[in-house]
Amino acid sequence: RGESKGHVTFSLTDGPEYHISQVANAVQVAKHLGATLVLPDIIGSKGERRGFEEVYDAEKFMLTMSGVVQVEKRKHPNSFVQKLASVKVPYNANPGYIMTNIEPLFRATRNVRVITYFPSITMRVGKVDKDMSPYSCWATFEALRLKPELQEVVNTIAGRLRSREPDGQFVAVDYKGEMLGTSTCLSNANKGMKNCYNPVEIAQFLQRIGYPRYSTIYVTHSKPGHSLQALKDLYPNTLTKEDIMQEAEKGVLVKSKLEQELIDFHLCSVSDVFVPAKSGLFYANVVGNRIASGKTDVLVPAQITSSLAQDNVSSYILKRSHPAYACFCP
Repeated sequence: RGESKGHVTFSLTDGPEYHISQVANAVQVAKHLGATLVLPDIIGSKGERRGFEEVYDAEKFMLTMSGVVQVEKRKHPNSFVQKLASVKVPYNANPGYIMTNIEPLFRATRNVRVITYFPSITMRVGKVDKDMSPYSCWATFEALRLKPELQEVVNTIAGRLRSREPDGQFVAVDYKGEMLGTSTCLSNANKGMKNCYNPVEIAQFLQRIGYPRYSTIYVTHSKPGHSLQALKDLYPNTLTKEDIMQEAEKGVLVKSKLEQELIDFHLCSVSDVFVPAKSGLFYANVVGNRIASGKTDVLVPAQITSSLAQDNVSSYILKRSHPAYACFCP
């Protein structure tokens, strides 16, 4: 692994579905530059800063990256600021791109800050590049683990959801009210597909493919109000975080939107069935996690009238078009 030639720094921003891709990109860049990766900080959607180890398992991360890239913790928040050049890097940048666009800058400064961006078409349709390097694969599926206390909350909630059903199963629906009513929620009548679905459509879809009335449904939506009423009318066992978490958990751990998003992301990853109400990066990276753990039951609502669940299986699974398939042998 040779002597480190300098440092690559980066931050985890937005929600957990972005964190996975940001880590994979930074590892890829550091590996090809022969640089040491600095453990990132976390910047929330409202600009609040968190230490990596406040949310994720830092020891696990460093252990996982051993043999891939050198990783070191920040000595203090402002270390590595001197001669630091920020560079915007498209997600899943290939070695040629890194050597052409980043290496000259790195040679001059010995410190680069990687800011990952996602080409807009990728973001909108939840497309992910089919070619992932072994380093990106490793970083995507092995490196980021929740800190034990937060993982325990996820496990406990999953356990409570499973205990409500005789067969111990639950369906996770990623529906967030604020994502509807936007210009991206357009219908494509030709293909019987839309970009997103509302609670009425989700409820009708589940009913059409034969989900019993008392199935346990977990929904990522967390704003109080009547927006989930249509779903609850058909499926009374529809629950949100607020419904299932105990006060102690809410108080001790879930102190911000970030923890709430992490709980949603991981519950969608471990549920027996996952139903995305919207295309995008959350959907794509949850499916990646599910492929990695062999949980390939992902059903996408559609305007077609088939009552067969298999007619609604995600194309990521059906066509094996998700890059996770390139990371795992069949």
